[in-house]
Amino acid sequence: MAQPALDEQKAELMPLSEIIASPITEPGGGERIARVKDVVVRMLEGRYPQVVGLVSRAAGPAFFIPIGRVAELKPGLVRLSSGAVDVQRFSRRDGELLLVNDVLDRQVIDVKGTRVVRVNDLYLSRIGSVYRVVALDTGGHAILRRLMPGGLRGRFEGRSLIDWHEVEYLASDTPTVRLRTGHLQLRKLRPQQLARILAGLSRQEGAEILSSLDEEQAADTLEEMSTEQQAHFLSALPVEQAADLIEEMEPDEAADILAKVPPAQAEALLEEMEEYESTAVRQLLTYDPDTAGGAMTNNVFRIGPEQPVSDALKMFEESEDAPDFAYYFFVVDADEQLQGVLSLRQVLVAPPNAVVRDVMTREPETVGPDAEPQEVAEATAEYNLLAIPVVADDGRFLGAITVDDVLERLLKESWRRGRSRTFGG
Repeated sequence: MAQPALDEQKAELMPLSEIIASPITEPGGGERIARVKDVVVRMLEGRYPQVVGLVSRAAGPAFFIPIGRVAELKPGLVRLSSGAVDVQRFSRRDGELLLVNDVLDRQVIDVKGTRVVRVNDLYLSRIGSVYRVVALDTGGHAILRRLMPGGLRGRFEGRSLIDWHEVEYLASDTPTVRLRTGHLQLRKLRPQQLARILAGLSRQEGAEILSSLDEEQAADTLEEMSTEQQAHFLSALPVEQAADLIEEMEPDEAADILAKVPPAQAEALLEEMEEYESTAVRQLLTYDPDTAGGAMTNNVFRIGPEQPVSDALKMFEESEDAPDFAYYFFVVDADEQLQGVLSLRQVLVAPPNAVVRDVMTREPETVGPDAEPQEVAEATAEYNLLAIPVVADDGRFLGAITVDDVLERLLKESWRRGRSRTFGG
């Protein structure tokens, strides 16, 4: 059955801050037997957390009162349905959270707002026959209300409410609690939105979110983050899982990340990766990251000069690991010598049965692996290229650097030197 909307519950909202420390009395409003120390809820994916009982304290250790023994629950008063209380030490069960201990003053994710927020208060409401957590308050006034004596609280009215249905709780903040949190709402967000959320999380919290996504979405999210952030979060994942995510990335992105982690961890990740992917990344790690070799990718389409041009189109259909940049096909012979470049436009307008060597652009502009970003940027601008081949001194084709990658590094260099740089020097 669908849960009532938060708007329908506003008249019945009860702040957690006004329930905590409330007296617990016998039936009929008789003698006070204890005070509320905490509220226990059971977490269920996609539903408002259900109150299952109260952690209470009198003179001795804290004890548990099942919600079924509570006749009335409201700010300032909890009335029991019977006077008999089984005073046993409280013991948490799997799937249960303590609202004060585990949620209040912690960070959660506001999915609709794609942001990380602090829980300054929580609101309970009776829905049917059960009490549930229906909202949280992120406003500063909620903190003031908690600090003020009961008679002064009215001066700090006002709410910055978020429906609990729009919230994702971070289980890594309570590692001793066994919770099943699939973060189903987060899987619906775009990588850019997820990256913005992760930027506000701790290493363990970010690892929790990444672990809940499928590999492709997690990798796409990481690619929206800075290299430092990528290394930060991946270091909190198990080696096998981190290696799987790195394999989903372009080799140049993977090399950038591994260059930021401790050498022993980088080697462990490379060992865990498939040999083909790890070999490509190891090659890139041999170059200075501030050179063309460090900026290039070696995941590009290669084609032989004697192949039919139609083979290029087959690569799109049959490739299991298609490069992010696929507008150019780099023409290499059996010795990996660069012979030319075949653009996608040339492929599409080529006559039937055309051979690559008859259509390709010969003697393309190239740069060496040690070329600096400024040099590469000038070459791509002068010849109006989308990518430029990187070739070793002996003519071997090593990879290509795209114009967006070289500009990214050029801008970083400009900011690092504290001045604007142009192609003119």
